[in-house]
Amino acid sequence: MEKILGKIAEVTSDPYAYVTDVREEKQKKIIGCFPMHVPEEIVHAADMIPVVIWRGNEFVTWGHSHVPPYDCGITRSFVDDAVRGRLSFMDGMVFHVRQCLQVGEFPLIMERNVRPAYQKVLYMPPIFEGGDSIREYLVEDMESFKSSLEVFSGNKISDDKLNKSIEVYNKNRELLERVYQLRRERPEILRAKEVMQIVWSSMLMPKEDHNELLEELIKAMEGASVEPQKDRIRVFPVGCLCQTLQFDILDLIEDLGMIIPDDDLYVGSRYFANRVSQNGNPLEALAGRYLTKSPLCPTKGVWDVDWGEEVIERMEKCGAKGAISIIVKFCPPHTCYYPDFKSKMEEKGIREIMFQMEHEIISLEGIKTRLQSFVEIIGGV
Repeated sequence: MEKILGKIAEVTSDPYAYVTDVREEKQKKIIGCFPMHVPEEIVHAADMIPVVIWRGNEFVTWGHSHVPPYDCGITRSFVDDAVRGRLSFMDGMVFHVRQCLQVGEFPLIMERNVRPAYQKVLYMPPIFEGGDSIREYLVEDMESFKSSLEVFSGNKISDDKLNKSIEVYNKNRELLERVYQLRRERPEILRAKEVMQIVWSSMLMPKEDHNELLEELIKAMEGASVEPQKDRIRVFPVGCLCQTLQFDILDLIEDLGMIIPDDDLYVGSRYFANRVSQNGNPLEALAGRYLTKSPLCPTKGVWDVDWGEEVIERMEKCGAKGAISIIVKFCPPHTCYYPDFKSKMEEKGIREIMFQMEHEIISLEGIKTRLQSFVEIIGGV
């Protein structure tokens, strides 16, 4: 199990080097997909490798000349890496600009500075009333995406190819869900950062390779013996949309006597939630996954689902005593939804703490102090 986790840690420790090596080894084009909703299966069906664009691990420098300082961390970090030439291994990039105002800046910045060989903008409409028209528009958007990939790759994307790609991705989702199921049963079996590395590596690796790795990991997990840590307080992290949470914060949570049996994070359970139907038109099936309202995503404009109720139900299932909301600083979608979420937690008597995460964390002392107080409060309930 340690050997497998070591391989996964290598992938996420230097994603630039790993993806560059994969490009050379597989002799396939790399398409960067901005999180969170680009249908990667269409890229995969064109015989290219989709990777989810991530936040870099360096301070922003040149990027400040292109985006304002009040953009979120992944926005500033991505632009910084792009204009510095660190993303030259990506043959193409895909953005869905309705997700938030900040993402809408990317296409123009790329075109004027470092336009890749392929660039596509998706709209991915909000899930409002009038479902039929929204679904039709979304399928047309995906059809345009599919056609542009066929031209760029030179490969025809048949329904059969797309269905096979959906099958590969659905298998990955099933395997990740199994990892989470084992973790819910015995949260001591994995550290929180290891769980995040497992999901993050899925965003970077060819899915077939990741599926093989997960099958090995699950066998090792099922046969592993772990000592229960009943004195640890179970908590449930929520949010951190679009980007990875710093591993130091996850370690800090555990070092303070808490343990994480489940989560509602993007680089976590959100990434593999909901499988794609393998019946009928594959593009309509992909559209159907996007149009699923649960888990609620603030970027989709859903107002008739109670995020707080969803989280409370999952907390009860895993025995969590408190929720930890993590808002990426300058993330308007999450910030708009948070007051209602907070109110629901208070209404139901659920202990909850919120802190903002920034790309450049200088010191964790402030977060540590607040988490210490949180532990004392929920530990005494």
